[in-house]
Amino acid sequence: MAEAKIEGLSALVQKFNALKYTGPQIRSVVKKNGAELQQQTQKNMLEEYKGHYEGKKFVKPTGATRRSAAVEIKDNGMTAVVAPNTSYFPYLEYGTRFMEARPTLGPAFKRVSPIFIEDIKRIINES
Repeated sequence: MAEAKIEGLSALVQKFNALKYTGPQIRSVVKKNGAELQQQTQKNMLEEYKGHYEGKKFVKPTGATRRSAAVEIKDNGMTAVVAPNTSYFPYLEYGTRFMEARPTLGPAFKRVSPIFIEDIKRIINES
């Protein structure tokens, strides 16, 4: 499974501890952006996997990977995990020596993460 980490997370947590923010505000942002990441990932999969040719044979995807892309809220609402749960998802996302990569989660993360950061900055500036 692919993993993304945000650098400077400990500094952000210290900043939150110094501010008078409310946990529900942060949890709301995490939940909203986690759901958006899931939706964007699934949308990317629909666009990417409309079907393709392997040699002369047309291959239509089953949608199992798209359906398995679920959001899980953890750490008392402070973490959202979006992970397609098919064993072959990494091959689709990163490719193999036999097939090109067809990334869906990475582009979704690149699109949603700036929105998440702006939402967090807004909460910090309001405190």
